[in-house]
Amino acid sequence: MSDQNIHIVQQIYTAFGRGDVAAIMEYISEELRHFGVVSEQKLVPWHVQITQKKDVPLFFQAIADSSDFTRFEPRDFAAAGDQVYCTVSYDVTFKKNGKKTTHDNVMHRFTFRNGKVVEWRGTEDHGETSAAYNG
Repeated sequence: MSDQNIHIVQQIYTAFGRGDVAAIMEYISEELRHFGVVSEQKLVPWHVQITQKKDVPLFFQAIADSSDFTRFEPRDFAAAGDQVYCTVSYDVTFKKNGKKTTHDNVMHRFTFRNGKVVEWRGTEDHGETSAAYNG
């Protein structure tokens, strides 16, 4: 099951690269518990904490409206039990001000139940992201 879950995560990232939210949604469970970047504050538009499948597209819309990725590299996949971990590196330019930021080796964690994602948590350097986005 772990290899299958890694394959699903790779498919999700491939769909993200194409901007294909509908394809991503096929892998999200109706029993979603949480989806979002770990953050106690909404410092940028995509810092939304989602608990219902129907709201997941809001996260991707917030990213699409605010950001242009020039590099997005998921790698270093590992699975244990129902979870898949992945490091991601990316370069992004914010549309509102043209500022760029680079993030290397942020962590994404997916939790699966019955072959579907019930939880996704991402990390990023909130200070750097907020400073670039709001600067």
